[in-house]
Amino acid sequence: MTKNRVIIYEEADADSRADVLSVRNGHGHTRVRAVAEPAQMVDLVTRLVGEGVDRIELCGAFGAVWHAEASRVAAGKAEVGAIYYGFESLTSVAAYKARFEAGEVLSEAFVVLHEGADPEVDRIVRERDDGGRTTFVAVPDAAAAAEVAGKMAGELQLIELYGGAGPEVAAPVIRAVDTGVPVGVSSWAGAYPGGRGRG
Repeated sequence: MTKNRVIIYEEADADSRADVLSVRNGHGHTRVRAVAEPAQMVDLVTRLVGEGVDRIELCGAFGAVWHAEASRVAAGKAEVGAIYYGFESLTSVAAYKARFEAGEVLSEAFVVLHEGADPEVDRIVRERDDGGRTTFVAVPDAAAAAEVAGKMAGELQLIELYGGAGPEVAAPVIRAVDTGVPVGVSSWAGAYPGGRGRG
């Protein structure tokens, strides 16, 4: 169940105090925040834990080293997850990284599971100066995540799926895009959310 969660990604000139997307209902509060560089994520995690945030997820650009650092800073006061890519997405995510580093115009989506969310309302599109865009969309469940991802896949080069605790949530999304777009999914340091085994 969603409680008080913040998703963190990297964006040039970001203000880490501002919510890019905020979804709040009886199932909890989910926010998306951006930092201008990875090192700023550590300070943000420290602040968030102090504010009582109990789940933090990092975008795939941070990688395992920063994931470990965020977990260390959270010190067991918040569950810390990060986006990783399965074997079926390795070729396409490597191509995305190469295209990004070459300066190509790319678009991606963050699909965020939050029970009770409305993907038509709980959606923000950030247009970038380079012509690319990032879409943030909250969905109520795995079926809705797959539907949204399938509809957007033709105009995206990357999808990251937040809020899932295992492959049963990721699999429908991966099938919906037919491996045409890399799909990153959350992996958790220590136990899965809710204490369901080791992650």
